[in-house]
Amino acid sequence: MSAGGFTTRVPEAWSRLWLLMWGVTSISLLALAFLLPFWPDWVITTLPLFFLPEGISLLRKDDRLPPLTHTIRHFVPNAIAFPLIYFFFGAISARALGFDYPRNLHVGGLFAILGWLTDHFAVTYAQDDPHPFSGARETRPETTDPRGMAL
Repeated sequence: MSAGGFTTRVPEAWSRLWLLMWGVTSISLLALAFLLPFWPDWVITTLPLFFLPEGISLLRKDDRLPPLTHTIRHFVPNAIAFPLIYFFFGAISARALGFDYPRNLHVGGLFAILGWLTDHFAVTYAQDDPHPFSGARETRPETTDPRGMAL
């Protein structure tokens, strides 16, 4: 199934158990970021729940065990993933810097906008410019007659 860029199709080579682990640990770490003190509790919690499996994915280069980035990219469209990642980065960072609720979520919201802008411009800039600058004066024959008058 694919709707709006989301997909539920699991690549054959990927371990479903590994994907389940990513789902559970990712959601847990995000929730714990708002419940535990950032330092040292949450930071230490990320070692076994994120860095260990991510390290295994990157070092083993086993297609069955994709890193979190590949997993997110496969299942979630850019226009959703970037704002969400930036939101959580902003909100968790603001909390780590001492901003309480709801101000940390406001900072997260600003970061989410930045995430959307990053994705939007990255996608736009990845394509060829439909109107590249040539240095020549642009003429539009369909909008002017030979005397230069607008039609």
